[in-house]
Amino acid sequence: MDLRILRYFLTVADEGSITKAAARLHVSQPALSMQLAALEDELGHKLFERCARGIALTEKGSALKRRADDLVDLADRTEAEIRADGTGEVAGTVSIGAGETPAFRFIAEAAAELCRGNPRLRFSISSGNGEDILAHLQNGTLDFGVLIGPGRYSGFDYLTLPYTHRWGLAVRKDSPLAAKRRISPKDVKSTPLVSSRQAMVREFISGWLGCPFARLHIVATYNLLYNAAMFVESGMGAAVCIDGVMPQEFANSLVFRPFAPALTSDVYLAWRRNAALPPAASALLAAIRSKDTKSFSRD
Repeated sequence: MDLRILRYFLTVADEGSITKAAARLHVSQPALSMQLAALEDELGHKLFERCARGIALTEKGSALKRRADDLVDLADRTEAEIRADGTGEVAGTVSIGAGETPAFRFIAEAAAELCRGNPRLRFSISSGNGEDILAHLQNGTLDFGVLIGPGRYSGFDYLTLPYTHRWGLAVRKDSPLAAKRRISPKDVKSTPLVSSRQAMVREFISGWLGCPFARLHIVATYNLLYNAAMFVESGMGAAVCIDGVMPQEFANSLVFRPFAPALTSDVYLAWRRNAALPPAASALLAAIRSKDTKSFSRD
């Protein structure tokens, strides 16, 4: 597949209209239609279908878009690395995937310091859970991932960041659990739960509970906490989560109560082992490593 055609395809997918995409790409509408038809012939599947507002991706089109986004991004970053002018200035884009954690401030502070002397340096930040981030790290579409324990995965190098999260429950302020200072395994076993869908997290919590996760009353699962907090706010149950990540808009309705015995997770910066980092990513890693961790302030 031609990268130029993939860019055309992505533009049409973003615009939802061949006419709008043609104007944005500065090509004629018939030429763009012919390129899309040729791509569909090459792949043997329809990629778009007509809808009330224009055109929409088919199931195969959606699958191609996910891959095409990664391919085009990787091509752009590779080109930027090769075009580096050798003046000593750090240029290009560093891509970082991160879970929800205040520890990301440590990355942001190092990035800000690096940018002061390198005005052509850019950053692309994606939020997601650990499993999603690791998948993108593995296929090369992310340079770094900021991951929250419980464990580490093989095939990656890690740098521990100066932050430790406590695990517990996010509960409504009018819940009987809110009156407790600590949440016991017995409390968790008798409470409807909104839980992370990550397998490693479930195994981690099961070890603390001393019982299989499948025995718990799970009413919903989530990958990021924001929408899960709305389930808790509506009275569905309590959310198993870490401290320090509750969106501020829920401060008047929800509270966090830590587990006892305490259950904690470190935060790591991860990158692919045995894969050379691009110059811009290497510069950020060096800036992070040289940063005085004592200057990092925890909320």
